[in-house]
Amino acid sequence: MREATIPPLADSATNTTSGRVFAMRALRWFIAGCLLALAASGATSARADGLIRDGLGAISGGRGGTNMGFADNGAILIDNPGALVNVAGNGMVDLDVDVVTSQVHYTDLKPNNVYSHVRPIPIPDVTYIRRSKDRRWAYGIGLYGPAGFGAAYDFQNSFAGPQSYESFGAMGKFLWAMSYKVTDRLSIGGNVGLATSYVNIQGPLFMQSGVLRGAPSVVDLQGIGYAPTGGFGVQYLMPNNRTTLGLAFTSETRFHLNGITNANVFGVGPAPIYSRFNSTTNITWPRSLAAGFAHRLNDHHVIAADVIWYDWHNAFNQIGINLTNPSNPMVPMLTGPSIVQNLPMNWRDTVSLRLGYQWMPNSLHTFRFGYVYHASPVPNNTLTPFTDGVLLNTFSLGYSRRFGRAYFNAAYQYTFGNTRHVGVSSLAGGDFSNSTLQAQAHTAFLGILVPF
Repeated sequence: MREATIPPLADSATNTTSGRVFAMRALRWFIAGCLLALAASGATSARADGLIRDGLGAISGGRGGTNMGFADNGAILIDNPGALVNVAGNGMVDLDVDVVTSQVHYTDLKPNNVYSHVRPIPIPDVTYIRRSKDRRWAYGIGLYGPAGFGAAYDFQNSFAGPQSYESFGAMGKFLWAMSYKVTDRLSIGGNVGLATSYVNIQGPLFMQSGVLRGAPSVVDLQGIGYAPTGGFGVQYLMPNNRTTLGLAFTSETRFHLNGITNANVFGVGPAPIYSRFNSTTNITWPRSLAAGFAHRLNDHHVIAADVIWYDWHNAFNQIGINLTNPSNPMVPMLTGPSIVQNLPMNWRDTVSLRLGYQWMPNSLHTFRFGYVYHASPVPNNTLTPFTDGVLLNTFSLGYSRRFGRAYFNAAYQYTFGNTRHVGVSSLAGGDFSNSTLQAQAHTAFLGILVPF
């Protein structure tokens, strides 16, 4: 398989000791910066909308997230690990920060007509890839934040008055990957690692099951958990030496998030009943199957397309919450030793289409453009402002500039969707019946890639 699969960002001339030292120093400093950024985002209670992001890092993000047929950026480690062995030179360090800023507009008949708070959140993507001396093997490690949801509002509730509605859910992955060049045209690879997920939901919510079904409550639920994750991928260079095909599978990731829930339950006595619980929240992020290609029209122009299937039906059928060890001794007398809640979601599978274009007028500059369409997996009758998932279209643009052996990369995405209408909600209590929801998001990508 030809080295530097579309487009080359480096060649063997950059294989110097000083280049490797520079790359490793940049990696150490960037990881430290990522930890500081994550701590700062938590301190400001930043929220981000959307579930699966349309590309990680500035290079892929700038061309609409297309990455199945490329080997020119670090995000291939999570997107298609079969591409690792096709990177240029001996390897690369790719360091990115993606900043997501989103807003949701919610209305109902209470009456509420509010916008969610605008709070940018930085998300780091870190990759190190190294090829073997014979160029038949490659390995790498990476840290990514591929998915999340959330919003924060202040509006009127039917039973509790003015309230804050807040949600935040995110998944991060730390992956190790290996790739092998089977023939000059075919390469395969896989990744495996540890995923972590965090969920926090605050605000009014009706009990959804059990003896308390339909009882209004105000909850503050949070949980964190860890789970194994992995995937595999394939790349194949067509005989025309201009088209690279890619295929990749990502496993579903099942979490049991352990944490604490504080709840005030209304309607079961003359006053609200408060209790603190140990809680376990069961949430699954979906498996996916992606196929795509990158085609070099000539030395200056590349087009690409990816198609990705997401198994939302099995992942977000429902979210299960188990509350145990109540601090209030009255609670077991009403409900027994535990309270099991199943929040209905009933999401459906989706297929995303990603289109990308890359223009390289010379060896210093690269321009990128892209478009993504992904149907919403959420039926109207389970739509809530906590987990909206209503974004449909994404337009993107990107730019890279070479400085010596390093590449500075930047990109921007604008994502939006139609206004969604909820008639009769399937959730017990009907709190979100006769409501509307519309969302938009802006994502800025900045990164530096150092080949060696």
